[in-house]
Amino acid sequence: MMNEIDRFHDTNLQDIDLLGRLDQYFDTLQEQLRLGNGWFIFSAGGKRGSRIISFVLSRVADYRMMASYYFVPWRDFSLTSYMVGVELKSLSPDRADRETQQISAAEYQIASRVSQDAMVKMVASDLLIITGLRPAYRHEVSFLDETIARRYDQHLATILLSPYRQDELAAEFDKVVPGTSTWENLFRRMYERSLIAA
Repeated sequence: MMNEIDRFHDTNLQDIDLLGRLDQYFDTLQEQLRLGNGWFIFSAGGKRGSRIISFVLSRVADYRMMASYYFVPWRDFSLTSYMVGVELKSLSPDRADRETQQISAAEYQIASRVSQDAMVKMVASDLLIITGLRPAYRHEVSFLDETIARRYDQHLATILLSPYRQDELAAEFDKVVPGTSTWENLFRRMYERSLIAA
């Protein structure tokens, strides 16, 4: 789909190459999804990140009827991870008055249903696209690690875009979850089933 690439005529050579490789990926998307192949794209922040995700989403739209996909900006991923890993765990049904219990139970059910819907889409969609990957909290890292592990086990394709370079993202993981192998495990899973771009 050269027309899509042509509209990025003011892009640098490396990104034109990346867009060409992405174009080839989407030309064979059914096969890529069958194999569970995705992408891990670093240094994809600002205008570059917007240009790449615009291209990816325009190509994904071509396959809307043949495959399910879920697009999640990091802000939304972070919010879901907070709801699942922190907020829902803190809502306790052991409240003093009955009215507070009823309100709390209703809020819990709504938050739980919304979070579960998002989790199902993240874990079960044929293609998951997460942009702006920049972990800052333990619950984000845990939720991302679990999501990628489950998708890896099911041979489901994932596209991750981070504004950080690979070494910077590794350092961020080390700050958030020091002394763990979370980054190594996540990168290994992505590396085995993804094309890598910086």
